[in-house]
Amino acid sequence: MPKASGPFDSFDNLDKIDINSVLYWLKTPPAPAKLEDYLANKILYPSAFSLSIDDMKIDLAILREALRMNGPKPGQKMGPLLGDNPFLNFTLRKIIIPQNFLRFYPDLVSLTWAFVDGLLLNRKKEDWFGDLWIVVVSDDIDEVVGTVLLPQFMNLQASLEFNLLGNTYKVRVGSLTVLPCPKERCELSYKVSGGQILGKNESALEVYGGRLGLMIDGRV
Repeated sequence: MPKASGPFDSFDNLDKIDINSVLYWLKTPPAPAKLEDYLANKILYPSAFSLSIDDMKIDLAILREALRMNGPKPGQKMGPLLGDNPFLNFTLRKIIIPQNFLRFYPDLVSLTWAFVDGLLLNRKKEDWFGDLWIVVVSDDIDEVVGTVLLPQFMNLQASLEFNLLGNTYKVRVGSLTVLPCPKERCELSYKVSGGQILGKNESALEVYGGRLGLMIDGRV
């Protein structure tokens, strides 16, 4: 019987992960020595399931660092082909989450934030089109599950207001927000004070929806 693969089978350099970088993502981190042992076991048994909620949080922290190490580097030119990175399609602005990852981490919102943190958090804010990404769960048939918006705030006093499906939402700077958008496509309008989205401080656009919805990364 073939060995079942897990998310960490996708990476061959887990041994290069800095423990301190993993600790950064954990609100209640274990002792560094314990985390080192945990990572060593994850390297030996990359397909092992998390045994507790705390273990799952550690796994997602490790995943963030694995994605970051294997993701785009500052100043690196990205070609148009998917092969440049198996989890990002730069041409189509897609975040690609393998369906198999959800077997191990079924909370799609938490998993998507891990991908955003690992792949996009340190991006250079030079390309306005990098403010919007479609999230795809990849399997035999790909499923579009939602959209991630990354507003570009200029300061901590900035504010953002959305109108989505007839409802008005205010997004605080520094927050991570998920708005319901169950339709295949959703129309929204926005106003930004002290920032921009897609190069504008006020506009309307259509985004992809789905079971994930619309995720807004309000971090400066």
